[in-house]
Amino acid sequence: MKRLAIILFVITCLFADNIDDIPILRWVGPPGSRPGTMEEWLAEHPYTPFYHALRDVHYGDGRLGNIAILTEQDLVLHLGDEIDQLCYSLTAEGYTVFEYELSGGTPDTLRDFLTDIYDTDDIEGALFIGDLPIAWFEIIDFDEIYAQFPIDLFYMDLDGTWLDTMNTGNGRYDGHTGNTKPEIYVGRLLPTGIGIDTVVLRNYFTKNNGFRTGTMNLPERALVFVDDDWIPWAYTWANDVAMLFPDTNNFWDAETTRATVYRRELDSARTWVSVFAHSSPNNHSFKYNNGLLWDNYWANEYITQNPPTNFYNFFACSFSRYTQSGYGGGRAIFNETHGIGSIGSTKTGSMLDFRYFYRPLGQGANLGEAYKYWFECIYDSVGMTLDRVRWHYGMTLLGDPFLKPTGHSTQVAEHISTAIRGPDIVMNNPVTDRVTLTIDLGQTLHVSLTMYDCLGRYVGTIHDGILGAGTQRLSFRPVDQYGSMVPSGVYLVRVKVGTRTLTRKLIKI
Repeated sequence: MKRLAIILFVITCLFADNIDDIPILRWVGPPGSRPGTMEEWLAEHPYTPFYHALRDVHYGDGRLGNIAILTEQDLVLHLGDEIDQLCYSLTAEGYTVFEYELSGGTPDTLRDFLTDIYDTDDIEGALFIGDLPIAWFEIIDFDEIYAQFPIDLFYMDLDGTWLDTMNTGNGRYDGHTGNTKPEIYVGRLLPTGIGIDTVVLRNYFTKNNGFRTGTMNLPERALVFVDDDWIPWAYTWANDVAMLFPDTNNFWDAETTRATVYRRELDSARTWVSVFAHSSPNNHSFKYNNGLLWDNYWANEYITQNPPTNFYNFFACSFSRYTQSGYGGGRAIFNETHGIGSIGSTKTGSMLDFRYFYRPLGQGANLGEAYKYWFECIYDSVGMTLDRVRWHYGMTLLGDPFLKPTGHSTQVAEHISTAIRGPDIVMNNPVTDRVTLTIDLGQTLHVSLTMYDCLGRYVGTIHDGILGAGTQRLSFRPVDQYGSMVPSGVYLVRVKVGTRTLTRKLIKI
């Protein structure tokens, strides 16, 4: 799988968002609300001796890599059947799954354990289920105050050096040096204050299995809902989401990005929702009336409204702070019938440079692969400056990291080496008015090429038919469904190869 990922995800990580221009997120929660502290968490979840045991190894057929599932020991007895079903699904896709039960320990002992199985079993990702040790980081934040927050990047970077120097010995890391890129990806399932853990998690795995078997699919479209402070970036960020789902609806008007409109839009079935709002673990707050008034979408509404959405990206202050009781990022994936994956931050700050995340997803990557790749591109493009640390170090993937928003298949053809080679297309030759895509196929497959504009609207079909194994070159004129040459602009060429979907951008000058 690692070799295939290299083929699929090749994009140049040279350009990054200018974060100096982007307004930072703020905690806008109910009066008197505040982030919980590490000391408060440890008072209820004290460190105990570390125990781990290998429950089973579920062997795949070698098509994909090795992964690990780490479950809190007290949950194993109650969730054994659900975890076995997940392992069965993963091995059917081609993974080999190392299944462990754990209890106790500190962040350091858990990280050492992950390092050991990374070295011996070559795992590429892990799922944490239940109350496993939580690492904390602290930093002087944008407002020049100490901010502390849970950090799962600690378990993704296994060979960097994590330091405790700002307030030495308090157990919170505050520095990160050496080889700081992540080696693995991590997803977390922790229903803090959302219900009885076993009941909530059992329901989650029922939904997860439904999505993997195709019984919980939703329309392949997305919602991008951008509140007032980030309107100048709404167009670009919606285009990034359209790399995953070209049918993307973009809301950004200052007076209509309100909780009432967001609530209404969430009633429409979609696979993906990205919301950009000042928040807290309890709510999203939306400005209106020229920014003088606010209204709220409450975290509990992800339970009571039960939106028909499977995946979320929360550009929302602390909404994914999984140590906070009833936190919103958890409520979104632990509701009754939908919601199985979300990404967001445990602190002020969030994801930027979204193209590095959505493009791999549009090419068939799982959530964890795209999340890890996004981190790698941030390091490669600008490095982790102080402001980048402030923005990104609280990023957390909630849910099964092995999920693919574009869907799952157990067929061998899904995992053959299939790639579109070459960079995005820039068309500036009005004489030939033709462009070429090079596609590598491991076997004969049905291939369709469909073009959409930058808002995700259908333009036309370029090719729809069988192509043989090997290197295939498709030369075409970018025309609309009526045969007319498309005007200058940015387009998305969506390539469906068998059941896999990949995307390339076409820029016509």
